[in-house]
Amino acid sequence: MDRVDEKGFSKFTDMAKHAYEVLKKGKSLRDDLYVCILTHSENIGDNINPYYKIKTLGKLLDSVITLEGLFTYVLFTKIIKDPTTDKIMYKFITNSDGTCTAKTPIGLFEDNLIDNDLDFVIKKIKEYNE
Repeated sequence: MDRVDEKGFSKFTDMAKHAYEVLKKGKSLRDDLYVCILTHSENIGDNINPYYKIKTLGKLLDSVITLEGLFTYVLFTKIIKDPTTDKIMYKFITNSDGTCTAKTPIGLFEDNLIDNDLDFVIKKIKEYNE
C-alpha cells in the first residue's frame, strides 16, 4: 500500500521478487527447522468447477513460476460438516482431489483428508524422511 500511487509495473516486479525471496529463504535455513508457509488460496476455476491455488499478488509471479513447485508438501484446508452430528470439522487435503494443487509424496499420508493439525503433519514428515 505504500506504493499504491506509484505508476508503472516496477512495484509489482519488486513485490514478486520479494515474495519469491522470502519463500526461497526457507530452503537455506538449518536442516533441523521445519518452515510452514501459510497463504490464502484463490479459486481460478468457477463456482461449479472450483480449482484452488496459492493466491499471489498480481500476475507476474504466476506467469514466471508455479509457487507450489517450490515445495514438497502443499496442503489445502477443507471445512466439512458431519452429516450425523452437524459438527464442523477442519481438515487438510493432502493430495489433489481435482479441486486444488495439494501435493505430498506417495505414502506420506494414508488418507486424502487428515485433521488440520500441523504438529501431526510435521511428525509424519519426520517419520517419512527417516
